[in-house]
Amino acid sequence: MPAADAQEWTFPKPKKTRRRPPPPPAPQRTAPAMSASAIRAEHLSAKSDWASSTCCTSLRELVASHGPALSPVTSAVCLGLGTFDPHDGSCESKRRTHRQFIAFLTMVEELEKLAGTKIECIFQEPLFTDAERTFLTGMGYRVVDHPVACRAVTADSLLYGVHLYRELYEEALRAALPAVFVGTDWDTWDGVLLEREAVQGVRRMHERYERFAFPEDGITFSSTSVYWRPRGALASSKGGGEEHSRAENELVNRLDKVDIDA
Repeated sequence: MPAADAQEWTFPKPKKTRRRPPPPPAPQRTAPAMSASAIRAEHLSAKSDWASSTCCTSLRELVASHGPALSPVTSAVCLGLGTFDPHDGSCESKRRTHRQFIAFLTMVEELEKLAGTKIECIFQEPLFTDAERTFLTGMGYRVVDHPVACRAVTADSLLYGVHLYRELYEEALRAALPAVFVGTDWDTWDGVLLEREAVQGVRRMHERYERFAFPEDGITFSSTSVYWRPRGALASSKGGGEEHSRAENELVNRLDKVDIDA
């Protein structure tokens, strides 16, 4: 038998792992940064325009008329709102962010009427500047960093995320399906997804929740729906806990039948 030191040893080579690509650099600012007071002034102007819009009226009617028969909301999470102070000072970008923000506040206001109590609002947006955070916290809202807001979603939440990336929807819906979801509807995802298991939380809400088209406001809310769980319906996790339990029960029944027949 050859000596131990003469034997050839084969050592496993470490697998090459793909490093997550670094985030793209922040675009260079070409417009002066806004102060919190300047952002608030633009917000008040946008709020005045919104109040007289058909989108505002329709959204209030949607919540007020359907809400009593659907699940109540105790918290509200807003993801990926966008910045009130874009690097290039784009007026259209500002308008879109303000409209989405005020629409969210409108929904919360109507939900508070139904609940008879205040609803905590949480915002998560990586583009927020210090001034934007000051503006929002000054209004009494909570601003957090990723992934705090995603993990704050519960079965009693309003989850509001217009035109977000698939991965962010999946992360936010991982722990629980919210009472109300505002975001890209399943019909849109179903037409473009290559992965069968992607955004299955949206699919489950599409199958089980009441669905309403979000009132139109140009392209600001295109392909956006409101999914609202019926009052008294069983809340379920994104991971498909109900399906898993049902499959387990079916398997147990089959095994019991086999034992009896034997």
